[in-house]
Amino acid sequence: MKICKLFAKVFLFMLSGLVGFAPANAKSVKPRVFVNPGHGGHTSNDRPMPFMHFAPGDTAGYYESNSNMWKSFALINMLRNRGFDVYTSRVTNTEDDDLDLFEIVQLAANSGADVFMSIHSNATGVKRNVNYTVQLFRSHTDSCIDVQSKEFAQLITERLSTNTCTPWTHPKMTVGDWDFFSDWGYQVGLGVLRYNKIPGMLSEGSFHDYLPERQRLLNHGYCALEAFNFTIALEQYFGTKVKKPVGMVAGVLRHSTWLRPDTCQLFQVDSFESVNGARVDLLKGKKVVATCVTDTLHNGFYMFSDLKPGKYALKVTPLDDNHGHLPVGQVVCKEEVIVKPEDITYVNFLLENL
Repeated sequence: MKICKLFAKVFLFMLSGLVGFAPANAKSVKPRVFVNPGHGGHTSNDRPMPFMHFAPGDTAGYYESNSNMWKSFALINMLRNRGFDVYTSRVTNTEDDDLDLFEIVQLAANSGADVFMSIHSNATGVKRNVNYTVQLFRSHTDSCIDVQSKEFAQLITERLSTNTCTPWTHPKMTVGDWDFFSDWGYQVGLGVLRYNKIPGMLSEGSFHDYLPERQRLLNHGYCALEAFNFTIALEQYFGTKVKKPVGMVAGVLRHSTWLRPDTCQLFQVDSFESVNGARVDLLKGKKVVATCVTDTLHNGFYMFSDLKPGKYALKVTPLDDNHGHLPVGQVVCKEEVIVKPEDITYVNFLLENL
């Protein structure tokens, strides 16, 4: 083992506040969750994908490890704010702290976590576009020997599939890795699940080789949206109640007549170009309580989090004409919304020329 990896393991235990070793799946006062951000180090194993704004090898471009980290860090913060004990396999995105799969599982077991989550996105590996959510657990799918892991994975599946910011091209999947990876050999399955002894699963939240989804995954807020869905599922799994429940409003701005020029296959509303540089105001009565501006990465995503439940309104004002398609500085739409406790209200817009 390299010294740097040994140091990473020691540091991770210190960071998590772990004083001693506890038996895996030990009964704890607070729910304990171990989060594994998949991949790491900006290597070829991180499955980098081309993106027009960044040169090949630019780590600010799309690497799966980046979006895995953003999802994981958002999840860790949300869970800790709700009183969960949370541990993680790494705290930076370097090759040195991209631990071996067996080391990750050892960390999870030694933490005394009640559940294990490995967070990823997916890719087909071939030249065809799909986009759906896949949640994997250690077992056969039907003749399941790990009922808790299957239940946990099913809750994650149901929550992620509620996301209407992205088009889903195929039915959602909750599947045992012994079936899904059966061509690897009998009961071999995924490496990060292979040695795990506590209830756990691996999340392939969506497909990053579908270009519009890759553009959304470059947005930190979109990754936090997935993390909030994870959080809601974990609350359901543990049966916990939040003292001060909050909600989220999120959506995507697209233009109703401006079609994307992409040569790749596009699905449903993704055929319309996303809107860059539009200000979305959240109003409580007549007062603006929060503002979000869509980025320049062609995802059109906006989000408001940590909202008290109740009635609000959204107001959209383009700050960029988007190549002459939108009037700058004019309110183009307004929509009333209701924020529900520990839930997400999705409001997607198809903007028109005025």
